[in-house]
Amino acid sequence: MTNIGFVILVTLVLLLIWIYVTLAVLPGQKARERGRQQAEAINLLGWIGLLLGVAPWLVALVWAYTKPSSLALPATNNGAPHDGSNHTGTCRNV
Repeated sequence: MTNIGFVILVTLVLLLIWIYVTLAVLPGQKARERGRQQAEAINLLGWIGLLLGVAPWLVALVWAYTKPSSLALPATNNGAPHDGSNHTGTCRNV
């Protein structure tokens, strides 16, 4: 192998490593930019996703861009904490 061929080979390998690292950190980077609480999990899935295949990496990227939904639990007893007692006034022994 000539010297120019070796330089081209090393350059291509370094380019592929740079592309891999850039793609692997992309979901975690976007999640941190968007202030996601799960940014570390998204980052980890981004790295693991490229090792296992493209599908987990795509899940990490979509996860980084989706808006988290908040689940509002229905209030019981006008927002007062539930103490386990029966608030309807009837007692039922089973």
